[in-house]
Amino acid sequence: MKSWLFFILMNFPLLVQAHTLAKHEVDDPILDGEKCLVQSQASVGSYIYSLPSKYDLVFWPLTDENGIWFCEKSGFTAIIDDFAELRPAERKNIKEYLLANPPRNSAINAKLELLENIYALRDTEAGFNNLLHRVLARWYQNIGDLDKANNYRKKALADIEVLLDGKLSELQRLTYLYIAANYTKQFGNEKASQNYLTELMLTVASVKSQDAKNFADYLNELAKDTQFIQVGGVLDPVMPK
Repeated sequence: MKSWLFFILMNFPLLVQAHTLAKHEVDDPILDGEKCLVQSQASVGSYIYSLPSKYDLVFWPLTDENGIWFCEKSGFTAIIDDFAELRPAERKNIKEYLLANPPRNSAINAKLELLENIYALRDTEAGFNNLLHRVLARWYQNIGDLDKANNYRKKALADIEVLLDGKLSELQRLTYLYIAANYTKQFGNEKASQNYLTELMLTVASVKSQDAKNFADYLNELAKDTQFIQVGGVLDPVMPK
């Protein structure tokens, strides 16, 4: 999970009231000497935490098309700020894939397909993979492909069931317990959802890190919506009027 994401999770009450992106160039990881025009966050508005993507714990700029970096010449595609140097084997495999499957266009559907296929050729750690699955779930829900969205949520839940058995930071444990409560509720497992919510509340109450306290308080309020998530369809709960 990227450092900027940790920053906004820990400091959301302190953020400014607008969010903006700034254009700049980065090196193309695939084509030597080429540059890619991308956008990075310049400021973040705290209201991003009230948008529906909060139920996947996916926040702007990951929900903005500019939060998916795309190189026009090579077709290389990645989540914002994830253009770190590729390992030689990764670069070779991705280059071969892009030569065999040149991008059709830069529409969001094509970018999402590239994102899926390119990350399948990368060696990324489990926490990042979980975030990627949730980002893809939210994007596919937003463009109306609910089957694909919920298949990614199933992958994310399977990730979380493994991750929760390992050593985690307070932020990570809070994140995964909350997501697991939402996803099991959507998949019709009421008992599992309640169990995850109970564990989440115990974890919220025992948070020691000041860095995690704001996030714990946020999830404590947000978890009140979980009971209204319905089975199937979109993740977002139907709130009583």
